[in-house]
Amino acid sequence: MLKRCSKCILPETYPGITFSENGVCNYCLTYRGRRRRREGEAGFRNFIEPYLNSSRKYDCIVAVSGGRDSAFAAYYTVRVLGLRVLAYTWDNGFMPEQTKENIRNIVDLLRIDHVIEAHDYVKKNEKHIISSWIRKPSPAMIGFLCTGCKTGYIRGLVKTAQSYQIPLVIDGSGEPDQSFAERLLSLTNSKRKKLPLMLGFSMEMIRNPFYVLSPKCLIGFTEEFFHSFVYKEDRDLGITPVFKFIEWNEADILSLIQNELNWKRPSYSRSSWRADCKLNELKNYLYRETLGFTKHDELLSGMIRKGMITREDALRRLENDTVISQQFLIELLDELELSFHDLDVALKEYKRVQI
Repeated sequence: MLKRCSKCILPETYPGITFSENGVCNYCLTYRGRRRRREGEAGFRNFIEPYLNSSRKYDCIVAVSGGRDSAFAAYYTVRVLGLRVLAYTWDNGFMPEQTKENIRNIVDLLRIDHVIEAHDYVKKNEKHIISSWIRKPSPAMIGFLCTGCKTGYIRGLVKTAQSYQIPLVIDGSGEPDQSFAERLLSLTNSKRKKLPLMLGFSMEMIRNPFYVLSPKCLIGFTEEFFHSFVYKEDRDLGITPVFKFIEWNEADILSLIQNELNWKRPSYSRSSWRADCKLNELKNYLYRETLGFTKHDELLSGMIRKGMITREDALRRLENDTVISQQFLIELLDELELSFHDLDVALKEYKRVQI
């Protein structure tokens, strides 16, 4: 059984983790006193005031993925702030049917205009990326299964905002999420240091040259690396999270969007977290099988630190949220003409070597 922090639930396999004599992890110890005060609705209204212009058709563009936080962001900007909203959706080709229905409900119930763009930035390389990963499994490369998604999303969102001359871009990011992907890729324990990340990425390409056999895939990797670890789009592109001003609270968010927008999670997932893309389920499965934990461990630990949930409740949640349907994974890989059996064999060999 994995050793876990005695305060949160991060396990001993989490990158860069250390424990005190009392079993408290370094992430909990360094978190003390760092809770940021939110300005609330009044602060948000003061922030958006310079952007409001009656001569424009829309006050802002809101990124709507169909996930729980983006649904809340759309609701908040329309019903609470009273803004004239244009919703923007980026469809990467792996959007569940339930998510599409959620988006339709959001747009219809809030009575907002909607731009949806479907592109193959992700899907055109996905078979090659997964088959290459199966040849040489690496936890650090799991995050790159989504290659093309952030690149396409940012390009599409900014292009749409510019074409409609909308200066204010809002999204729903804000979960207490540390994102351990950077730490897995970096050659040091420092987070988001560009040189160690670039060297780590280069080493992964050297260890598994199958990735670079596809020039399109290599170009996609380079662009995704740039947007994920180098280019701070939230600052340079003016993307403003709703939760910069109001506190993120999972229970309140879910209650509101389920009651007001008829939001539902896909049937294949036990969790509402990142329920807007099928690839997230596969990524969590791979993290669990290679590292012994998933993004849920990280998210729930963040919620513990913020006082939103007890450690005992988080452990109970973890048992439920990390249940992943093997049948779903089989069907997802079948879509890509890949074999779950081959993935299973690769994971068993990876575990054998790690022992």
